[in-house]
Amino acid sequence: MTEPEVATILRHVPEFAPRYLAMVEAADGDPGAVATFGELADFTADLAGRLADLRPVLLRVLGGVEEVAADSPDAEELVGWAFLDSLSPAEQELLRPWLGPATRDALARLEGPPAPGRDGGRP
Repeated sequence: MTEPEVATILRHVPEFAPRYLAMVEAADGDPGAVATFGELADFTADLAGRLADLRPVLLRVLGGVEEVAADSPDAEELVGWAFLDSLSPAEQELLRPWLGPATRDALARLEGPPAPGRDGGRP
């Protein structure tokens, strides 16, 4: 029987399920919570490594976009409409903390004025 802590992890991280199922198969049943959390650590380290590999490229991309947003007379078209508008709203939100001030301003102009109720309750 799967321990509740393992069930919690599997509920929160369905991407981990294939690795867990491989452990179940190798153990001819439940591998146990300790082994599962050890494998979860390896899974997490893999994710962190991929993030670390991608972070420098992402920073360079957004640094270049920020420079264009700050300095180009075509910033609204290039950064606002061609770049930011090509990203989904979910991608925009994911990237928002990484954006520089000029790029955030371009995103704010793209989004337009806040909808009623989004600006602190003012009509």
